[in-house]
Amino acid sequence: MRTTGGIVAMAVALGVASCGAGADRSRDAGGELSGMDQPSGVDGDLGQARETVGELPLADSRADVGDGERSPATEVTTEMPAGLSPEQSGNEVTPSCPSGMVLVEETFCIDRWEATLEEQGNDGQWIAAAPWYTVGDRTVRAVTAEGLVPQGYMSGAQAAAACEASGKRLCTSEEWLTACRGPAGQVYPYGNEHQAGACNDDCPFHPVVEYFGTTEGIWDAEHMNDPGINQQPGTLSPAGAHPLCVSSWGAFDMHGNLHEWVADAEGSFRGGFYADGSINGPGCTYLTTAHDSAYHDYSTGFRCCLTP
Repeated sequence: MRTTGGIVAMAVALGVASCGAGADRSRDAGGELSGMDQPSGVDGDLGQARETVGELPLADSRADVGDGERSPATEVTTEMPAGLSPEQSGNEVTPSCPSGMVLVEETFCIDRWEATLEEQGNDGQWIAAAPWYTVGDRTVRAVTAEGLVPQGYMSGAQAAAACEASGKRLCTSEEWLTACRGPAGQVYPYGNEHQAGACNDDCPFHPVVEYFGTTEGIWDAEHMNDPGINQQPGTLSPAGAHPLCVSSWGAFDMHGNLHEWVADAEGSFRGGFYADGSINGPGCTYLTTAHDSAYHDYSTGFRCCLTP
């Protein structure tokens, strides 16, 4: 077994009244979102979570929502990143980043906001994808922009593929930590002391329990990936909705909102999420290694990096 616990452990620590998506061992409970169509091609087999601890898992299943009909997609309003254009300054060339990314230590670029997805239609056109569903067999790519609802329900492998489809890559754990902590090595993106409300890390209820109204029979992959969980008020926020939750480099929401996958063949995600920002370490140091890269649930998201 690798390091810190999964979503179930977090559920135990938080209890039924906690928000629950942040502990690394909780499992999504299935269930069908009434009044909403489900996209076709969503995952059908997420596997088993590596660890289960305590009574209430927070994010520890791997089964995907079943097939269904996708709700009509809207036209894409975001643009793919433009090519890199170095800026000449005296005799030195300072690297620059594509739109929507920020430069960190003049060595790598990172998405300013957590990623959402576009999916490719049958006509080859890219359209905005609703962020409430698992990827399944859809062809997707990562996009990032302020105000978009970030994509949860992502596995580490899917996150890496979505970044690659956009000409980027998944951030290494070291890059992610550097971008979050800033040059001063702060505990939180904004400083060393926790500020209530600065980031989306204090959901007042367990999102899975709140959604299904029970603690029984909901800690499996199907339930933990239900599209309705992140649509509850007080859970997931649009990118950049917490202006104080920004690192010294200008990257938003690196603590809270969604867990973020990093490049680790064995599976790791960082930062905590809207229901837990401390069980596996405070602020930027939050690290979960209890699940492999095939795992996903409502709390797992990502952002991309790039070497200029």
